[in-house]
Amino acid sequence: MYLNPAAYGGALELLYGAVMEPQQWERALERCADLLGAHNACLLDLDLHSGSGGGQGLLARIDPRMPKVYEEHYAQCNPLLHVSDVDAYLRNWSLRILTDEEWMAKEDLIRTEYYNDFLKPQGVHSCLMIRLEVRGTSVASLNINRPSHLEQFGRSEIEFANTLHPHILNAYTMSRQFDGIRRLSEDLSDALDLSPFGVFFLDDKGTIRYANRAAERMVAGALGVVVKEGRLSAYWPQAAARLDGLLKAATAPEAELRRGGTMALPSPKRTLPLSLTVAPVTSERLNFFTRGRSVVVCISDLEHGGTLPEQSLRDLFLLTPAEARVAMALFEGFSPKEAAQNLGLSVNTVRVHMASIFSKTGTNRQSDLLRLLLRAVGTSIG
Repeated sequence: MYLNPAAYGGALELLYGAVMEPQQWERALERCADLLGAHNACLLDLDLHSGSGGGQGLLARIDPRMPKVYEEHYAQCNPLLHVSDVDAYLRNWSLRILTDEEWMAKEDLIRTEYYNDFLKPQGVHSCLMIRLEVRGTSVASLNINRPSHLEQFGRSEIEFANTLHPHILNAYTMSRQFDGIRRLSEDLSDALDLSPFGVFFLDDKGTIRYANRAAERMVAGALGVVVKEGRLSAYWPQAAARLDGLLKAATAPEAELRRGGTMALPSPKRTLPLSLTVAPVTSERLNFFTRGRSVVVCISDLEHGGTLPEQSLRDLFLLTPAEARVAMALFEGFSPKEAAQNLGLSVNTVRVHMASIFSKTGTNRQSDLLRLLLRAVGTSIG
């Protein structure tokens, strides 16, 4: 499919703008739908056991009455969510894009009550599902929908959706991080000061225009981020170079080239690295902090309530969700027995996962795995 750079850049601006301006999510989803040749979209977080959660999603060009209709009846008969073995499904869940036809044959779908009485009246015939997150037994995804007079989503649309995927995921993740504090105060700076995350707003030169209290504490405590001549940087040279690359990508002059990113930031005072996310921002509301091209940097201290990004482990080493969770527990210093207790597994199951993890990562023991993960998800400190 033809990629219009201006339209693509506009979609990225809306996505990242929605991090701080939630009302932009509808327009961002509409733009994503347009780019993929679809007519509507919804971002939902649904429980695999009950199918519920569709009443609290983000909708674009969808009748606002439909979520209630879904919750009252169709959550129980949604064949595109039905999973016979939830545990097995979660073990094999991966962050990917799939179509309704990969889930079930179209001829089977169109014979269901769900299709004929719920999807078809809304003009939905084909669905492209962009997975975003799994939490417990709930899965979040962005569903892009096409009517029956258009062809099923093909290879070119899926390839383009893969290009959009990391941007949608970054914007979604940061929106969730800010959501709780956003509700506590209408004043942005006051709300950000309540955040447990370190938040910096920078201009296109990397100069700090605003830092919340948590961010200031991170700098003062020499946890891994430093300020050099008013610009945000990192303690270790390799980490500083990578951070600089992320900031340049987020403030590229061409809108279509701007992109967010994540990295693990090694800390001289922490066993675990800091988790750092960068996103371009074009929100008018942020003029209080900076003007023109700007970027928000969100940092969480993994030793104070955070966890190593699970998706990084899956992507880098092809770990299953269950293996990634065990690897995270080992990375945080738990013994196999403690990991089993925390994850609700048997020690034998944890040891089976460990054997697979060691095989996939080329390591033989927990200490070797720790050093490898520190290098793989961030930059080496020695």
